[in-house]
Amino acid sequence: MSKERFLAFTDAIIAIIATIMVLEFETPKESGVTSLYQLAIPVFVYALSFFMIMTVWYNHHQLYKDISIVTPRVYMINAIWLFIMSFFPFTTGWVGKNSGKLVPELLYLIVMLIWPIIFHIMERELKKENEGVQRNELTHTLSSKRLFTVILIPFFIVWFWPPIGLVSVSIIAIVAIVSFIKK
Repeated sequence: MSKERFLAFTDAIIAIIATIMVLEFETPKESGVTSLYQLAIPVFVYALSFFMIMTVWYNHHQLYKDISIVTPRVYMINAIWLFIMSFFPFTTGWVGKNSGKLVPELLYLIVMLIWPIIFHIMERELKKENEGVQRNELTHTLSSKRLFTVILIPFFIVWFWPPIGLVSVSIIAIVAIVSFIKK
């Protein structure tokens, strides 16, 4: 498969996932500004997930920028990465409607943990399959170790204080946005 076709396919799926997330919003039953207050948490969770997806989409393109070989193994790892990402609309909507509840926040954290793990596996595989290609600079400034720490520590805290899921994802999103602004 050509790299261009592979990236176009990936882009299409990411666009669909980001679009489906916004469809999770229920239209307020009333027309007043106060009715928008009920959407504050869902919009916040949506914004976090949206900016995470956009940051990683950019990083995905940076990762593949100088890559010439897309093997079936890389394709399958990318497919698994997209599969995990496809849970974003569900977990985002669930946390938006049930923020502060253990199970939705825990599932949101699980998706947020598995997703970068698969991304880093894909990155390693690309390096192995494309020897001599320099690693392109990715946008997020959190190293893999720090990124996983910001996500792993909340797994212990979420049992006692479920909003830690949103707090940890907020930290990652803020770092990503600041990284974009600095460039």
